[in-house]
Amino acid sequence: MFVTARTKEQEGLLQEIADALTSLDLDANVDDQAVVVDGARIAPHLMDRAHPTPADLAAFVKAAPGRLPAMVVADRISDAGRDVLRRAGWGWLDRRGHLRMWAPGVRIETVLGSRGSGRRPPADPWTTVGLEIALAALIEPAEPVTARRIAARIGRSAGATHELIARFAEVGLIGPKSHRPLLPELFWETAARWPDDGWIALPVELSALGERIDPNDLIRVDERAATLGGARITAAGDMPARAYVVGAASLRRARALASSGEPTRCWIRQAPIRWLPENPDHPADPDHPWKIAHPLICALRLAADPSRGREIVEGWGIVPDPDNEP
Repeated sequence: MFVTARTKEQEGLLQEIADALTSLDLDANVDDQAVVVDGARIAPHLMDRAHPTPADLAAFVKAAPGRLPAMVVADRISDAGRDVLRRAGWGWLDRRGHLRMWAPGVRIETVLGSRGSGRRPPADPWTTVGLEIALAALIEPAEPVTARRIAARIGRSAGATHELIARFAEVGLIGPKSHRPLLPELFWETAARWPDDGWIALPVELSALGERIDPNDLIRVDERAATLGGARITAAGDMPARAYVVGAASLRRARALASSGEPTRCWIRQAPIRWLPENPDHPADPDHPWKIAHPLICALRLAADPSRGREIVEGWGIVPDPDNEP
């Protein structure tokens, strides 16, 4: 909703805008319900939203025709969302580092820090622990992504978790104020970085492999595992099984079974992350002693496939969407 009354929230938003303008070497300050920029007094209608989609922004514009100047302040605004605002004559402050102020006497659209500020690019959040944090956020998208909660869940130190959450916030995938994941972008960004190379072909069925190594070290992540999580994939049961192997000793024993020239019965790969949540609805049993990965792990692995992966995942409907935002 629009922030119009004189409140601490409005003052905070105006101060954020003034600070952004000041970083561009402009003379800017907050005066009552306005920002004064090089002597020009701008009193914008303000919309505060963590991760507005282009559809959200189009609805805001439609609901407030002619209420200019107007600005959206958000943790992240996509390029498509900016186009919606630009066509309507609106401005924005994208906290990742982009500002547009469009009002009589002031025409600014720029990347913040572009004037020789020496600002370093955000550190890469896509470490192994970063992938685990992203996965945890995707599994519980309505919960805040905080170090204390996530670290306890994934079994990592609070310090390392806090640092990586801050990196995700810097690149706009977790809101620095809302502590909520940007959806569905976080899923697709995670899928794009999900390790899916280095698969080893084995000439034995998964059942036989489970007899050679500890079946607790096997976690199935293939199309069949995805169907157990709700995906619709034809002939999934006819494909060679794919499983992550946990533990260096089990991986060595499994690799020793590889033999060139024989038909592939299953594929294995070292688990790309340490924290591997399981599908709670399909625990291991005597007939299938290996584990079944959480459906979101299966979805991330499938989405890493540039051919049919995205199509399958989108048809599955498992990708979290922004409708769960408060």
